[in-house]
Amino acid sequence: MEEFDYADYVSEERVIADEKLGKYNLPFILFPTLFYFLYVINYDAVRFMEGMENFITLKNTFLIFSVGFLFHEMLHFLSWQGLSRFPIEVFRVGIRWNSITPVIVCQRPMKLWHFRIGLITPFLVMGIVPMAFAFSLTNTWLLFASSIYMAWASGDLLTFILLWKVPTGSFVEMHRNKLGVIVFNPKQEILQEELIND
Repeated sequence: MEEFDYADYVSEERVIADEKLGKYNLPFILFPTLFYFLYVINYDAVRFMEGMENFITLKNTFLIFSVGFLFHEMLHFLSWQGLSRFPIEVFRVGIRWNSITPVIVCQRPMKLWHFRIGLITPFLVMGIVPMAFAFSLTNTWLLFASSIYMAWASGDLLTFILLWKVPTGSFVEMHRNKLGVIVFNPKQEILQEELIND
C-alpha cells in the first residue's frame, strides 16, 4: 500500500453547489427512461404495461430500495478496497444530508484510477449489465430495476464527470459534505506546468 504525503500535493475541491444539484442531476435521473421507449419499439406496449403493473408492488419497492442501497454501497466498497488495498477501518458509511443520500467514503485519498473504477462500478453492475439482459431476455422486471439503479447512480456519474482532465498522478477523496471530490494534484506537476506556461 503506497504511502500518501499531503505535503507533496495541492488540494482542489471539485464540487457541485447544492442549489445547482437538482438541475445537473435531472438529466442523469431521466436518462434511463429512454430505455422504456426502446423496449416498447423493439417489443410491444402491452408487454411493457403488463410488466409495469407486475413490477410496481410494495414488496418490489422494498426490495429495490433496501437491497439496492446495500448492494450499491457494497460495490463501491469492494471496488475501492480491492483496488487500493486500504484497511477496512478507513471506510465509513454515512448520509449526505443535503441530498439525503447514503454514501460510503474512504477516509484516505486514493489513486485516481482506483477511485474512478470504484465510482462507476455500481452503475455498470446494477444498471448497464442487467439492462442488457432485460433486452436479450425481454424481461420487464430487469428493465425497471436496472433503470432505477441507473438513476440512483446519477450522483456517481456527476462525480465521474467532475474528474474529467484530472492529472493521472493525482489522488482523490470523496467530499464529506457536498456532491464531489477533493483532488490532490502533485506539486511537481503543477510546478512543471507553471514553468512551461511562463
